[in-house]
Amino acid sequence: MLWSRPFIVIGLIAALSIFSGCAGTPVLDRYWGDSLEAAKSNQIQNPEAGKNLEPVTGLDGQVVAELVLPNYGKLFLEQVKKRPLDFELGQAKSGTR
Repeated sequence: MLWSRPFIVIGLIAALSIFSGCAGTPVLDRYWGDSLEAAKSNQIQNPEAGKNLEPVTGLDGQVVAELVLPNYGKLFLEQVKKRPLDFELGQAKSGTR
C-alpha cells in the first residue's frame, strides 16, 4: 500500500504527458497553408503570362539541344574514369585501385 501511491502518481503523470500529445495546435493551425501561398506567389513573376501567345524570345531550344546533347553523355564517362570506387568498412578496405 505504501508503494502504490508513488506508482499512481507516476502513472497519472505518464498518462497526462501521453495524452497532451493529442492536443490540437491552434497556433500552427492558424497559419496552415501560408507557406504554400507564399511560395506560389514568389514563383509567379507575371500572372498574365498565360494570356500572351507570342513566342518567347531568347534561346532557341533546338539549337541548344544540338549543342549540349552530344557532350552530355561524355561528362558522365569522364567522371567515372576519374573517381574510383573506394570505400572502407571498419578495418577492411575495398576498392578498384
